[in-house]
Amino acid sequence: MAYSGPAMQRIVINNHEWEVSNEPGWEEVIEKANAVREQIFRSCKTLAECSQIVDKLHTIFERYPASKHYYETHKEEVEDMISSIFKWG
Repeated sequence: MAYSGPAMQRIVINNHEWEVSNEPGWEEVIEKANAVREQIFRSCKTLAECSQIVDKLHTIFERYPASKHYYETHKEEVEDMISSIFKWG
């Protein structure tokens, strides 16, 4: 019998919960992503301005090994999550 831990972990920063894969390295990714999320959502006034977060998060996810690996191995799933960001952002 093999033990398998949970596939996902929850990281809470400033009362915002992020659910990411249960691998090391996500804390730094989420800190950067959360800072961008707060900056954009604090100052955006239109949907077009607020939607900038999709590109910003994509850039962050591509920069860090943990998120880049997840992004590359779950591309379709990640695109669905990022495209629906206004449902959870």
